Amino acid sequence: MSFITRLLRRDKSKASETASAEAVEAPPCPHTALTARWDSVQDMGKDEKATSFLCTACNEEFTPEQATELRATEAERLRHDLRHD
Repeated sequence: MSFITRLLRRDKSKASETASAEAVEAPPCPHTALTARWDSVQDMGKDEKATSFLCTACNEEFTPEQATELRATEAERLRHDLRHD
């Protein structure tokens, strides 16, 4: 077997190892980066008039009620995640 053939085989096996490592499931997003969205330009900047909230980390969208709940439990969720790492 030639040097190049062995080298290419080694690269392929490393690539498959890397792909396997990347297939590990990512931890759930803590949704700590919520950005408000409004239907009306006049309401912009007023969180209480936001129609939805977007998590800029995972692009999941939440209702104002869900965003309020996420913000209320944010510190505890982060502490919990840190304890389990």
